[in-house]
Amino acid sequence: MNFWQKLKKPFTVLAPMEDVTDVVFRQVIEEIAPPDVFFTEFTNVEAILHGETSRLTYKKTKVLTVAQIWGINPENFYKAAQYITALGFSGIDINMGCPDKDVVKNGCGIALIRDRNKVGEIIQATKKGAGDLPVSIKTRIGWDKIVTEDWCGFLLEQKLDALTIHGRTGKEKSDGSAHWDEIEKIVKLRDQISLKTIIIGNGDVKNALDAKRYTLNAGVDGVMIGRGVFENPWCFSDHLPTQKEKLDLLKRHLELWEDTWEDKKNFSVLKKYFKIYVRDFDGAGELRGRLMKTTDAEGARFELARDLHP
Repeated sequence: MNFWQKLKKPFTVLAPMEDVTDVVFRQVIEEIAPPDVFFTEFTNVEAILHGETSRLTYKKTKVLTVAQIWGINPENFYKAAQYITALGFSGIDINMGCPDKDVVKNGCGIALIRDRNKVGEIIQATKKGAGDLPVSIKTRIGWDKIVTEDWCGFLLEQKLDALTIHGRTGKEKSDGSAHWDEIEKIVKLRDQISLKTIIIGNGDVKNALDAKRYTLNAGVDGVMIGRGVFENPWCFSDHLPTQKEKLDLLKRHLELWEDTWEDKKNFSVLKKYFKIYVRDFDGAGELRGRLMKTTDAEGARFELARDLHP
């Protein structure tokens, strides 16, 4: 029995987000209101084999953490999976849902929906390389049109340990409302095809209340929250943070950033987090503007001190 099957249901997952869910942000979320499972940023298998592994930086945590990978070459998935097994992760997830044009132009992400033979080869290669680690897939209900039962039925036939479904097509990206009626169909398909596969719903789930509602309505085993964490880092709980709590948390993020990355990452990458913490209070826009002009963590701390201790 793998960890997915052992999780108490319903459970919550932090979605993989590029330049967001790095090891530092995961530490921040773990300290305040952790989900049951973390996903890393998605990492290209070819990059892993060329030594570009910063996105797989891992620190021991009480929260189960899954490494998400993407690519096109089955042999590279096998080698990348072998590498990941030695890092301490709890599982490996294959991205077959990203609609970004730079990803799909190479036949990766959601574009894999058009090459079932390749998909089968990638899954088998990853399973072989992963050894005892569970292998899962994150995908969508179609590329340019909804093909839920055809596509997800095929994936369920591969006997995956878990399957995460974003209830939109690749063409829809994040537009409109997620089709949770389609996700509900996948739960029924799972019961017919691969009873042991865990089903995770994704799309429009922004907080703990949403998580309970969507789980109950669709019958999924768990839900994944992505953009909701931008609105409230405490989204996996019922807590509504004060201004001071938000700014204190940003200070903590700055500390962990320096301890982890030092000069290994450009400070500009950190700036995208400012909108997570500095929002929904009087003067937030003005403070965020000052923070965006800073060039290092020390400068950001100075601006925060002006607000925390005026």
